[in-house]
Amino acid sequence: MGLERRDGRNMLVIAAIVAVLVVVIAEGALGVRVVAGAIAGSISAVVFVVSTLLINRFKPDHW
Repeated sequence: MGLERRDGRNMLVIAAIVAVLVVVIAEGALGVRVVAGAIAGSISAVVFVVSTLLINRFKPDHW
């Protein structure tokens, strides 16, 4: 599929960082902030996977 083991690890790290930042920065009740963090983390994980797949698909062979 074009993803390596380290790509999965990096995706989880990015998603966790985004989720924690949203929980800390968002306003409202704790439950709402956690849900917002989970949604933002999920979106960032999807964007990471799509961008990684596109980079791996179109990068030159000499990299």
